[in-house]
Amino acid sequence: MKLLTHNLQSSHIRGVEPWGFLLRIQVTEIHMSPVDFNVDFVTCMMPKMEWMALVEAAESLGHVSELPRQLEEGYEKDENFLRKVQHVQLEVEVVKGTLQCPESGRA
Repeated sequence: MKLLTHNLQSSHIRGVEPWGFLLRIQVTEIHMSPVDFNVDFVTCMMPKMEWMALVEAAESLGHVSELPRQLEEGYEKDENFLRKVQHVQLEVEVVKGTLQCPESGRA
């Protein structure tokens, strides 16, 4: 599972608010899959992303220095930043692990 996909998921257990977002990742294996840089895709996806969820997921996988804690104005013109975002969103892939709902604890 790529972190882009993770950012769009939530727990669907009844009574969990707000829908169990952000599911915690417990990783046992990750894989890096290089992807050609696509500035249009990355900038198009940015407004759809829950930024802190992406940062926290990246941190849980050991990519602490990859992304800033807050988005800065003009990020869409910073190619170095967009490359880091694409790396975390699309190149880091969870091969084995579990997702855990933070509210219910269900994996």
